[in-house]
Amino acid sequence: MKTKYHLHKRSPQRLGASASSAATGGSVIALVDERYLVWLASQVTGAQHTTLQRGSLAGVLAHLARLAGAEAPLLRTLLYSDASPTELHDDIVMRLVPRHSTDGGLSLVRALGQEIVQLARHGAGWLLVASDDERLIPYLDEAQSWGARVVLVADDAVHDFGHLSKEDPSWARLLMQADRRVAVPMSAWSALTTPGVGYAVPRASGAEGDDIDAGQRSVPSSRAPAEPDDHWRAEVSRIIQAWWDDEPEDGRQELADAMRGQIGVPPEADRRILMRVRHELGRNLTFPEKRAMREMVRAVVLGQPDADTDAAPAPALAAAD
Repeated sequence: MKTKYHLHKRSPQRLGASASSAATGGSVIALVDERYLVWLASQVTGAQHTTLQRGSLAGVLAHLARLAGAEAPLLRTLLYSDASPTELHDDIVMRLVPRHSTDGGLSLVRALGQEIVQLARHGAGWLLVASDDERLIPYLDEAQSWGARVVLVADDAVHDFGHLSKEDPSWARLLMQADRRVAVPMSAWSALTTPGVGYAVPRASGAEGDDIDAGQRSVPSSRAPAEPDDHWRAEVSRIIQAWWDDEPEDGRQELADAMRGQIGVPPEADRRILMRVRHELGRNLTFPEKRAMREMVRAVVLGQPDADTDAAPAPALAAAD
């Protein structure tokens, strides 16, 4: 159990003190625990050794802020790290902290937390925070009392909060404190972990599915995600069939009726299946894999005989990606 470090008691005058600069305006500041973002990237990509591509941070975080609903542009990113920089990047301010093994991350929590409160007191409307340390809760609460809106950066696991609460209750408690939560798209992970892969500016439509397409197109063809092979299809087919066997009869009928009247997979079902496949495979799916998975789901639900060859590609759904 992590020790909680509570802030001093806040005075009544502070409540709502900066509300006028909050949700509808004010600057957007990102505060990033690099160690957390590297760990999260390794969970998503499956890579054992990951180096964060700091040059891609500003573009990715600006996109996440827009996905969360911020109207103001990202002003700067404060990056907390125990690794000294070898090069400098525009709009990224380094904050060097002791190694986690030195004090269990306490110095980082205090430095990040105090800056969160300080920014809120000076009118920052949006705080985009990338950390999973529960000890930040009192700092987030203090910042919110000054009128700041707190957005936590997560991965697709946040869409299945019931399962996440059982697997990682500490992280779940921190997520509950935030005003909003935003999941990093797969194309962004490519930019954050692969040297030389840029992050394309999303199209004006703002739909996350469009953003992911745009991000994938920014990857050179030599690095573009490959189409799933037969082994992958067999494994995912088994997972989909197990999911379908677990569905109650009335749920099956309702889902089949919904799919007959639309293209693709309904968002709620899509999220559940994605989470199940992700859990079974131990990683997130690439865009071609998600597309193939949705074709296979439609084939199972609608009773089509050959999901892998006959089904037309189903477009990505913004809610699930």
